[in-house]
Amino acid sequence: MIRTLLFLILATTTHAQSTCSVCGVGKEVGRLDGIFAFPGQPAVPCGLLQNAGEIGAIPINQCAFLPPLLGVCDCQPTSVNQDTPAPISPAPVAAATDAPVDPTEAPVDPTSAPVDP
Repeated sequence: MIRTLLFLILATTTHAQSTCSVCGVGKEVGRLDGIFAFPGQPAVPCGLLQNAGEIGAIPINQCAFLPPLLGVCDCQPTSVNQDTPAPISPAPVAAATDAPVDPTEAPVDPTSAPVDP
């Protein structure tokens, strides 16, 4: 696992042409703790594989082959839709009120800081 993580960190230092959505366009990994295993490669958690694609550590020419192989990762439509506005709460909002403030007089003889006891 540590070897895989080190590989992904080192791979991020190379120049990547583009990012890769490992599940395909408009989809994301639904099971981050799923383990993806491919013959001849180390087993990798699906969440780590998705992150590697997002940061450009997976070559774009290999990215197209991944979506059909990621059944264990439970690929789902992307949950974040930036066109959807935040929900509006029907709860009433209280009018702003002035907080009670007791004015205090400024110190007459300020002392220099710090003050030793």
